[in-house]
Amino acid sequence: MCHERARLTRNFTVLDNALLQHEALDGVAIGVAVRIASLPEGTPVDIRTLANDLRLGRTTVAKALNALEAHHYLRRTVVRTADGRVSTHTVFCHRPPQDRPPTAKPAPPRRPVPKPTPQPEPEPAPEPDPALSPAPAPAPAPTPATTPKSSTPRPLPPVPHPGFPARELLRSALHVLIGLREADPRLYCSEADAAHLTPGVAAWLERGASPETVRHALTTDLPTTPLHRPAALLAHRLSARLPPAPPLDAPPPAARTALPLQYCEPCDTCFRAPPSAPCPACGNPETSPATYTPTPSPPPELPTPVPSLPRTPP
Repeated sequence: MCHERARLTRNFTVLDNALLQHEALDGVAIGVAVRIASLPEGTPVDIRTLANDLRLGRTTVAKALNALEAHHYLRRTVVRTADGRVSTHTVFCHRPPQDRPPTAKPAPPRRPVPKPTPQPEPEPAPEPDPALSPAPAPAPAPTPATTPKSSTPRPLPPVPHPGFPARELLRSALHVLIGLREADPRLYCSEADAAHLTPGVAAWLERGASPETVRHALTTDLPTTPLHRPAALLAHRLSARLPPAPPLDAPPPAARTALPLQYCEPCDTCFRAPPSAPCPACGNPETSPATYTPTPSPPPELPTPVPSLPRTPP
């Protein structure tokens, strides 16, 4: 016979070979002892519980417990709890004492205690002269009780600022910041937080970002956990995801030209569209460029002169 051993580091129980190879205990008693030794403290080990766990009869388990108690591997005492109930307190001994009773040690002899010798009473000290006695030291001033520090919140992370903080730019940035709560109700900012974050949103708008771009950068990929301080998250994103400033030599954006006017004769509709575009009202594909011919206005009528009457002398 040989052993294939493995080093156990957790979930194991150390047992004495004297128990496992005991000649006076049968296999059932040794198995019940191994079961009790592997359980943590506080686990019930009554006859009913052990019989259900080991799938044995209650009489068999009771005989095994009596055999373990007879060989001092088990110690059971009846105790009364605080509420008046009676329970059995079981103690399992992994290495029980010898079967012979321990020898009683002789009590050490008592040494005689000598009686204390009476000492003479000291003479009363003369009363000091109040003129020669030093002035009493002033009592120390009571130390004021330290007031607990107020739990002030940590300052928000810094945010970028626009180069030219115009009033209309800051107003548009504030509207973008207030509209974030529509995308996520957790992104609610107080008045102080809005005053701190508005310049950061204005810096994005100044660099050419649209309000939709700012809203998308601040509301996407939000954590699913509750936001204890959403203003700190917004301040971090405004600084970390700030778009680059456009170069100084970049050409200005091309001006948007208006489409030419087209005219549909059947439905008498004028609309702006590319040439030869169908009419959006009736779907007529034969449209023509609208031409405007100013109607000549008639010349203004001159007032007719009023004939002057001759003056008669009075």
